[in-house]
Amino acid sequence: MISEKISLFRDKFKKSAKRKGFTLMEILVACAIIIALSVGAFFAYQQAQQTRKIAQMNQDMEAITNAALSYEAMSLDSTPPASIQALITGLTADESVDGAAHTFLTQVKGNTTSTNDVLDPWGTAYSYDASARTVECTPKDPSGASYSQAVTRHF
Repeated sequence: MISEKISLFRDKFKKSAKRKGFTLMEILVACAIIIALSVGAFFAYQQAQQTRKIAQMNQDMEAITNAALSYEAMSLDSTPPASIQALITGLTADESVDGAAHTFLTQVKGNTTSTNDVLDPWGTAYSYDASARTVECTPKDPSGASYSQAVTRHF
């Protein structure tokens, strides 16, 4: 009786000992699933980044146009600023309607603007034209190529 139990246990152990690892096919299928999920996540991340950049561009352009309108309303000569840099430096007390100094564009993209050019999320300067009263930007796709049509805001 004990020998029969030992024999059964030994046979069962031998069968399970033969099946300790994974087959090559199982490993390849698992790798294919992981690769497919990774590729999908990569493209979803790229799309989310592009959406974020376009939203940031719209916020920046809205801030620039609002600042240009405020500048125009506060300046003694009631003209739009000549450049985006004029929005950053602002008006002196002698140039403003109320006799106080004003700055109009202090933040774009969450950072204090301290350079001559205000850069869009793709790293190029916004196009500002005071005579046409427009701010323009050409978005780029994730590969860095420009879209065929620029986005223009009028003020």
